[in-house]
Amino acid sequence: MLDRLAQITDDRVADLREFVGRVPDPRARRGVRHSFASIFLLAAAAVAAGARSFTAIGEWAADAPQRVLECLGVRFDHRRKRHVAPDESTLRRVMSRVDGDRMDELVSAWLDQHVPEREPADPPRAVAVDGKSVAGTFGRTGGSGVHLVAALRHDTGTVAAQLHVSSGHERAAFEPLLDQLDLAGMVITADALHTTRDHALFLHYRKAFYLFTVKTNLQLVYSQLDALPWHTIPRLEFSESGHGRAERRTVQVTPLGDYVGHPVVDFPYVTHAFLIERYTTCRSTGIRSARTALGVTNLPPRHAHPRDIHHYIRGHWGIENRLHWVRDVTYGEDSSRIRTGSGPRPMASLRNLAISALRLHGHTNIAAGLRAMARNPTRPLQLLGIPT
Repeated sequence: MLDRLAQITDDRVADLREFVGRVPDPRARRGVRHSFASIFLLAAAAVAAGARSFTAIGEWAADAPQRVLECLGVRFDHRRKRHVAPDESTLRRVMSRVDGDRMDELVSAWLDQHVPEREPADPPRAVAVDGKSVAGTFGRTGGSGVHLVAALRHDTGTVAAQLHVSSGHERAAFEPLLDQLDLAGMVITADALHTTRDHALFLHYRKAFYLFTVKTNLQLVYSQLDALPWHTIPRLEFSESGHGRAERRTVQVTPLGDYVGHPVVDFPYVTHAFLIERYTTCRSTGIRSARTALGVTNLPPRHAHPRDIHHYIRGHWGIENRLHWVRDVTYGEDSSRIRTGSGPRPMASLRNLAISALRLHGHTNIAAGLRAMARNPTRPLQLLGIPT
């Protein structure tokens, strides 16, 4: 297999070392032997190489060649004439106390350096918002655990922002999460949990567009949408197969509100309603299923074609497939037993960083990308823009 990272040049990838100063060292200054920057960079490189725990990070650091440790700023022991990596207990203690919000800001800032410029003729870029509970952080006796709300860019599959919220309070994180982004001209997609009037008004005043699904939690709006004459509205059909199933989707879109002769739906600044029907057939069992989704958007007519709505809805599903599923299955996040301090939070942030960096460099299969990183200890450094 060709080494894709061998073709990466320093002017294309921002150096992660330049961003580490955004996260404060959680330790007292007295007695510190290993810099926080070296600990953070070691953890980031190890996770990019597939490390799934603090133990694995410590093992990767212990096996790293001297030139890799030098590039990561690891302490040089003049008596032993070599760079000495911190042990697993030091890595665990420091990373379990780090400020998770500042760490997510660092990850987002570094990733923002690699977002390609949008051309004027391009359709509006979209970001999906969704939350995920880290199952392994819920103790046997209960407890709130760690619940993270992330914003994922549809086009690149990279994490734009992330916040830690109390379980059951995901809706309250919507505005603080998106306040970190330049929303002007952007499409925000979200599921029915976030379909609220306040969120629609927030996005409108920030000059952004929304594309929300609607369920019976908004009974009036849902009833108005359900009563639309969908049988008279043209539909566009899409078909695809893969993963052992065949799927057919139909998309219908109708203008609302300010259009002469069109119905009004009681939702802020809504311009169009849509109906999506999915029909899925399992090839091995022959079992068929059907699902229907109603939704609203404030997109202008030129960007509210059924093909556009289908594109954005498919992109929103990507936050489950391209982020949450990868962290669960490839990194084993939900089965992880990391619970001490804020440990689960920075580990999730480092996984976001690794997954996003791999996607930016052309890896569509994250598991294969991690195996490629693990075969050569300098590859994770190149992935993170650290010259070797």
